[in-house]
Amino acid sequence: MTDFSTWTLEQYKEIAELCVNCGACYARGPIVPHNWRELPPPEWSSPPHKCPSFEYFGFRSHTGYGRILLGALFYTGRTAISRDLIEIAYTCTSCGVCNEICPTYQPLYGILALRQGIVESSMPPPEPLGKIGENIKEHQNIFGLEKRAKPVEGLPLTGDHMYFAGCYSSYLLPRIARAAVAILQAAGVDIAYLNEEERCCGEMLRQQGNLKQFEEQAHSNIEAMRRAGVKKLITSCAHCYRTWKVDYPNVAGKLPFEVVHLSQLLPELLEEGRIKFRSEVKRDITYHDPCFLGRLGGQVYDAPRKVLTCFPGVEFKEMERYARWAYCCGGGGKITLNCYPEFAYAVGRDRVIEAKGTANTLVTACPVCFSHMGRVARKEGIELEVEDLGVMVAEAMGADLNG
Repeated sequence: MTDFSTWTLEQYKEIAELCVNCGACYARGPIVPHNWRELPPPEWSSPPHKCPSFEYFGFRSHTGYGRILLGALFYTGRTAISRDLIEIAYTCTSCGVCNEICPTYQPLYGILALRQGIVESSMPPPEPLGKIGENIKEHQNIFGLEKRAKPVEGLPLTGDHMYFAGCYSSYLLPRIARAAVAILQAAGVDIAYLNEEERCCGEMLRQQGNLKQFEEQAHSNIEAMRRAGVKKLITSCAHCYRTWKVDYPNVAGKLPFEVVHLSQLLPELLEEGRIKFRSEVKRDITYHDPCFLGRLGGQVYDAPRKVLTCFPGVEFKEMERYARWAYCCGGGGKITLNCYPEFAYAVGRDRVIEAKGTANTLVTACPVCFSHMGRVARKEGIELEVEDLGVMVAEAMGADLNG
């Protein structure tokens, strides 16, 4: 199967002519292997509400098919860049459901190619993406902050195993980073951490179509890990995981070290008895699959669920939309969250309501999903506990995460 993740708009213009009469990416289930035939759910029967931007805006222009067609028109000069075109291009949440439905052409990457075309045409992307790009260049974080929240201190700067915290856990949610390190240390892993030397992974540069700055960020980060002697890079951020695991090799070739998400390590650590729970977690729990860990990050679906079902006293329940068909939290690669907050909020509200109808506790394995859905639940007055998987594990182990 062709990998379209590095394709340009010029290459995608040919696909636009093929998918113009389909519409499966927002209207039906997967086009393979059955096309029009009915096969049993959940694997081959997608839920009726799947494309967040189509559900919110209601126009075919805001679908994978519509955006690829607009990209082809833009590339061939049959339509000019306008603010409307830019809004359509950047209101995709990058959730990747359209890629699940259409693995033959992977529409999401056509949308990212359109964004790249917009940036390379010198048309400014939506605010505040330009400022965020400057923040990454000048301060090495998306927020433009000069001081970290000091999530973890006293770890070596070099070693075989390196923890990569990411912007959210470094500056806004230090408990997530502390939890990851506490778990790894309890399991006997000699973990290193770059601390002040850690640089933003640059995912938002990739998402906005600024490939030039993204490639610079990628090469700089990879070289830093080489110097540190890293053999395994561990992160608890789904966005950082996807960036290191998939996007960096696309621009820099095969990495000289392994990249794993914390949730992938936890089942093994529990099975081997290297970490143990000291307290019961008497809750009914459901799990939200982060788009950048599941569909876009290598289909990491089973590992988090194995961990949750190991908690003593937990009753685990699935939402209607889960695993490959899980609905986006609305964060949208942090693009929609920053540029179109009302849209991001509406998508998050939909997901939080779905979770509340299933369980009283919603767990996820991404700081962006955790932060956004928790904020939405509080603002809506929905009595739903939103938890990070790593934090739950660390607290059940009896770890002190107050710093």
